Amino acid sequence: MVAAVSELFKPVKAKRLYEEIVEQIRTLMAGGALKPGDKLMPERELAERLRVSRASVREAIRALEMMGFVQIRPGDGTFVRDTNADEIIRPLAMFLAVEKTSLLEMFEVRRTFETATARLAAERASKEEASRIEAAVQSMQEGLSLRDSEKGEGFDIQFHYAIAEATHNGLLIKLFRTVSEDFSRAVSVARRQLYSSAGNPQKIVDQHRRIYEAIKRRAPDLAARRMKEHLIYAERELRRRMG
Repeated sequence: MVAAVSELFKPVKAKRLYEEIVEQIRTLMAGGALKPGDKLMPERELAERLRVSRASVREAIRALEMMGFVQIRPGDGTFVRDTNADEIIRPLAMFLAVEKTSLLEMFEVRRTFETATARLAAERASKEEASRIEAAVQSMQEGLSLRDSEKGEGFDIQFHYAIAEATHNGLLIKLFRTVSEDFSRAVSVARRQLYSSAGNPQKIVDQHRRIYEAIKRRAPDLAARRMKEHLIYAERELRRRMG
């Protein structure tokens, strides 16, 4: 399937390259060449096919994910999503894509969403979901020895998304993903600096572990409080690095 679809991509010549990439992929989705569940070509191959940089492809994929058209599964690839269930989310995604949302507003929205997801996850998480949250914490801990800030950021995102999934609230999960993607894009560089600064990585992992422990104990108030404490700490550190 991927080989056949790859022949449909055309070299990109537009000024804003990522927008042209988004349009091509959306056209393939609309025409049925790319269907829900299909896996996109790896970033390198897609860049070669389109004759653009990998950075342009990465920006396009992130935009598509933010709009709910694809799902990025760390370590597995990028997959086309069923967008029928996302009609209510798309206006918000488009708004976030074009508005100059202030960092303060994003911090506030993220804090509201994530304390709510931690509380609900503590009430609803199954054993399997709790295990996935724990596995994300373990990956963060093991990742410290790699000294790879990009992987550290990736494991962090996995942890928070695992908590969102444990709420069993489909709309909340979609809203969380939309807000989280916009936030991550805005603070990505500072976040990676956070994971490369002495002392901070272990402190962040310990904060995540305490959140997991509260969820495992089914203590909603404690989970929400620990999530809020973690976010306040992270926000303060990110602000320092962003000037």
